[in-house]
Amino acid sequence: MKNQRWYSAQIRWAVMVEGKQGLRHWEEAVHIFLSDDDDAAFQRALEIGHQAERSQEQGRRWVESRLAEITRLDYLGENRTEFQVVLGRSQALEYLPFEHMFDPEGNKPEPPF
Repeated sequence: MKNQRWYSAQIRWAVMVEGKQGLRHWEEAVHIFLSDDDDAAFQRALEIGHQAERSQEQGRRWVESRLAEITRLDYLGENRTEFQVVLGRSQALEYLPFEHMFDPEGNKPEPPF
C-alpha cells in the first residue's frame, strides 16, 4: 500500500449577486488533506471547492457562491503530525516603536463558542 501524502489547498470562491452588482466579495479557505499524488490532490481540492458552493435567495436577489480557483496547492510531506499554514502578510495599521515588547503568553485566544 502506498503512503498517502499531505497537501494544503487554498481555495477561493466568488460570491455573485444576480443583476447589476455581480461580484459581491471573495471567500477563501485553506484545506489540509491526504492524497496519493499531485494530480489526485488537485482533483480533491476541486471536489472540496465544489462541495462548498451554495446558492440562495436573499431578499429579491439570487446569490451564488461559486468555486473560482485553487489559488495554491502545496505538498506538505508524509507522516506529518503538525503543519504550518502561511497566511501571507498584512499591512501594519498602527505604529509600534522598535522597542515594543509583545506578550504572546499573556494573550490567550478566546474559545470560539
